[in-house]
Amino acid sequence: MADPRAPQGAGARSPGHDPWGPTVAGGSRHRLLRHLLASLLIGSLVAGAAVTTTGALLLQQGDAHLTRVPVAGLDQAQAASGEVDGQEPTGAPRATARHFLVVGSDSREGLDDEELRDLRLGDFGGQRSDTMLYVAISEDREHVSIVSLPRDLLVMDGGQARKLTDTFADGPAELVRMIRQSLGLPVNHYAHVSIVGFLEVVRTLGTVRVCLDDPLRDPKSGADFSAGCHDMDEVEALSYVRSRRGSRGDFDRIERQQTFVKAVLDELTAARVLVDPRRLFRLVEDVASNVTTDEHLRMTTALSLADELRSVVGGGVPMATVPGYPRTIDGVYYIVPYGPGARAMFEDLREGRPLPDRGTLEDREEAEVVVFSGGRDGAEAVRATLELAGFPAFTSGRGPERLDAGATTTIHATPGNEDAAELVAAVLRAPVRILPAGVDVPGDAVVVVAVGDDATG
Repeated sequence: MADPRAPQGAGARSPGHDPWGPTVAGGSRHRLLRHLLASLLIGSLVAGAAVTTTGALLLQQGDAHLTRVPVAGLDQAQAASGEVDGQEPTGAPRATARHFLVVGSDSREGLDDEELRDLRLGDFGGQRSDTMLYVAISEDREHVSIVSLPRDLLVMDGGQARKLTDTFADGPAELVRMIRQSLGLPVNHYAHVSIVGFLEVVRTLGTVRVCLDDPLRDPKSGADFSAGCHDMDEVEALSYVRSRRGSRGDFDRIERQQTFVKAVLDELTAARVLVDPRRLFRLVEDVASNVTTDEHLRMTTALSLADELRSVVGGGVPMATVPGYPRTIDGVYYIVPYGPGARAMFEDLREGRPLPDRGTLEDREEAEVVVFSGGRDGAEAVRATLELAGFPAFTSGRGPERLDAGATTTIHATPGNEDAAELVAAVLRAPVRILPAGVDVPGDAVVVVAVGDDATG
């Protein structure tokens, strides 16, 4: 008998199996910018490393204000100095990859009634987790990747379907366990920030410049922006990153948050921050005072990483989102990771390889994609995955026999659109071929995806 929790529709899978293959060893309407924390932890410490005369004082400042909690199940990592997290240095100096899990919550603690009203946050009590951020730093310190983990992401716990966000209710150790068990990702360090932390940091920066191609008006979040560039204060920034306006819902919100992170990084690494010790001290204090980390994350470790990553962060940090498609399982809405794309992404994160360039949202919106099913069930999963990633995508039957993909989903580029095909490949992680001559492409599509057997595996 079929499992009643099995995902329904094309591309469905049994929740008795991990949604992106074998496990590898080892919604709230109020979201906040959990992405910002990782950027601030890296960016502010980058600034601190650059100001050598105040580096020691900044280190003391950060350590004095950080809150640390025990988090069971973290992977140990050996630092460049030879020290192991939380232990005395041992052995020869050696750098290893680092993996951070950054969580934002919608806790209203620390906000008065006037702030709750002005920020349109309502009267919710307690705290809930929102979309989480996974930061991977390569062993050679040549690459940093930031990946958003959607709050509705399907994870499997002993054959039981769960939302990733729900695991946070049992504490950070449970969340870490699910990240390691169901996604197969190592976690060396954990950090958490609340709405108050976000507000304080933006207040310290003053304003953050964000440029919009289109107007954004959302009565629910309070966002009201015309097209063009805006110097956002903390209230405007929160309304911007909380907005769900758009056909993709939370995925549009994640895109805005990633845009804001890049703007914050630009602000943090600007010369005016580096040469202003008073502003720098206040920034480090604001970050540290509103951050909770695991008990083994030393400021010396963070400062060392920041110094090693200065040139990498300055050149831009790739940001992506776990590829997935919506499914309702037993009456509950989930984002199911798209098998081939998620497996390849997680392997890159584990191994410290750079993620392929997925371009800008504007780039993806201009690349119309047609999906040929080849008579297989995975076509709808492929189409929905591309749509949530920002591509205009539609299905158009089986497609010609000569494009049958067999075991492996294949992407075909129409002449002159090879770059667009590579953007699709960055999401699906499928090989790219030139479209054979004589194959008709429906509509205005510039990329053709032929679905293979792997699209449902």
